[in-house]
Amino acid sequence: MNKTNTYTAYMPVEGIENDDIVIARGLSSVEAMKIAFGYGDRLTSHLNEEDYGTFTLYTWRAYSRSEKTGYAAREPLQATVIHAGQPELEKNSALTMIAGQFLRRQRPYWDGHVVSDKEFDERVKRVAKIREVRRIDREISAKLVDAFIANGYTITCDLNDFDPEFKRSTDRDGILAYMWDVEIVELHVHKGKKRGWLRLIFDENGWDLVQDYTVDLEHIIDPICEPYVPPGLRIGSPESGIRVLTLNSPDDVLKIEGLLK
Repeated sequence: MNKTNTYTAYMPVEGIENDDIVIARGLSSVEAMKIAFGYGDRLTSHLNEEDYGTFTLYTWRAYSRSEKTGYAAREPLQATVIHAGQPELEKNSALTMIAGQFLRRQRPYWDGHVVSDKEFDERVKRVAKIREVRRIDREISAKLVDAFIANGYTITCDLNDFDPEFKRSTDRDGILAYMWDVEIVELHVHKGKKRGWLRLIFDENGWDLVQDYTVDLEHIIDPICEPYVPPGLRIGSPESGIRVLTLNSPDDVLKIEGLLK
């Protein structure tokens, strides 16, 4: 026996940090449709029945209450049901067919959403995962900025741009505010004659926030990132990013010779 779908009616709220407004759950399709048409008292609706002898044409009509002079009609929804001598069942069947049409094209009638309970549960899980990734992203990036500043580094953002967002800065809050408002950021850090580079990509998996960096920064980056890496992965593996050796002078070629030995 097929299990009848039940539905959730909700109003989406802008911003991943905010929960959707759940109006009701466990609804039949007809119940969900009626809630949508009645939400906010913006529409008035009713069901028309036209008897054609062997069948009845059911038309669900809705009108906006916001018009000052008369009601503005919304697109009607219709269903035709052949007479079978059971008027109440025929009407219920028509309403179910009309509700099915509403579920496929809801936007002309209200600003909310009706989805199956299963779909809504999956949405909640997706949002929870995104929130957790964002939490880890921000936690790691804050620790990195704190560590660089504590170790005497200044930070420059997007050095390849002609007009970097900030240059040789130690303004923790300003740096983080900018970083948390973008998807990808490249940072150059300076300490005396030392220079390093790292790329951060937000909203991926959280633990892999640092996608690429120069080897001379590993003593700062690795201890911060390693606790977040899932079992089976490790810093420096293909799954967790790439390390790059930068040469600040011709003498640094000796570093390559040392690595190759």
